[in-house]
Amino acid sequence: MKLYPLVPTSKLATNIAKISKKLRMGVVITKAERLDCVVIIANGTPDDIAFSVVCYHSNGNRIAGIVKPHGRTRLDVIDVLPTYLTGVSKTIVLMDQEDQRLKYIFRGAKKRLAKKGFSVENEIEEDRLKVYDCKFGGRDVRLILVINGLDEIQTNKHTIEDHLLKAAKTFGIEIDFDFENSKDAWKRLKNHEEIFKKLKERNVKDIFPQQFRGCEYLED
Repeated sequence: MKLYPLVPTSKLATNIAKISKKLRMGVVITKAERLDCVVIIANGTPDDIAFSVVCYHSNGNRIAGIVKPHGRTRLDVIDVLPTYLTGVSKTIVLMDQEDQRLKYIFRGAKKRLAKKGFSVENEIEEDRLKVYDCKFGGRDVRLILVINGLDEIQTNKHTIEDHLLKAAKTFGIEIDFDFENSKDAWKRLKNHEEIFKKLKERNVKDIFPQQFRGCEYLED
């Protein structure tokens, strides 16, 4: 899947362009006549970089606009969702679980959708993933909400760094210190570039299962 930054001057655009060039992934494009969907990053970095790697391993024919809404985090991004739906019917939102229970996140997302005029017609729930098939402005719209985090990583807040720490362990990179928070542990590691390079070189569906599943729902 190719990524087209909706705000070319943003930090997100810089981050994904830099990693795409450095790792020779070619996932970022600067011109797009059409968009198949929109990707909304609800947190920040390294969420944007990690998802770029996922896109590299996903369907290369689709073009997704990608954006980190300014001043919005987590479920707040749903409030500006209508801004990105012009000509697009499918949107994927990626956000960290942190210390919230999943059922509260999913319930909160549905409430925010209703407040913005979305009528939820059907819901599909999987592990850390929820699909909301909606009616909005007289047309069908699909929102795919992907929650970053892995139960196997012992942390007080589940984030995208859970997946990156699993990658480090998978690649034989030793984490020789105790930690309570995966985000802090990732910051302490010195092998970021090596880990991203290895993520690019191999199939990483087992490291980012819900993120890949979310991309598959874009294909339906």
